Amino acid sequence: MNRANRIFNIFMSSPQTWLVVIITSLMSGGYLWWFKPPFLLKGLGLGTGFFLLILWVVIFINSNIFRVKYNMGPDAVSMDDLENILSLCHPSFKHPAMECIALAKTIRKDFKEQGFAGEVDSVLQNLTDLAKNHAELFERSKKFGTPSQKKTMAKLLQSQVKTVENSLVALKQFSGNLTLFDLHLHDQKDIDNELEAINTGLQEAIKEIENA
Repeated sequence: MNRANRIFNIFMSSPQTWLVVIITSLMSGGYLWWFKPPFLLKGLGLGTGFFLLILWVVIFINSNIFRVKYNMGPDAVSMDDLENILSLCHPSFKHPAMECIALAKTIRKDFKEQGFAGEVDSVLQNLTDLAKNHAELFERSKKFGTPSQKKTMAKLLQSQVKTVENSLVALKQFSGNLTLFDLHLHDQKDIDNELEAINTGLQEAIKEIENA
């Protein structure tokens, strides 16, 4: 899940958001029904309602409620389940994947108050999804397929290994950068871009299996 979708889902799942929408709709509808204003005043009334909704978006995104929900991230990855999945993967995939996951969890724990915690959780989830794909493809490559198909599967498996190795290098660099400076607004943007790039690479590796 990218950052925009994550923010949208948190915003739309908030009871306060729906309360604001209902109250604003009732106020706008009541104004139009009761006063039956001319066209220009009708537009002014609807514009005021729209402005209030936009104002709520700004207030909500800057609230503590939003920050807490954003930093909570998706459902926590079960390490027991993940270790079972990785036990079915090729060792060349398993070892860097375990390092990635351990490092991502450390980053999330040590810097849990920062806004990029949700992106780190996405890295964990994408690594888990990629591990599932790798385990399935690795098992399939041992039992099924023509020589040509096995060669194609071997290339896909190696591509996934390379993706995990690249992710590990990027996470190590990312972790090192966090200890070198205090976070400022422009630093936060750069960090988000780094994590989004990692997540994009993992998602593309997952899609390779679907398109194969």
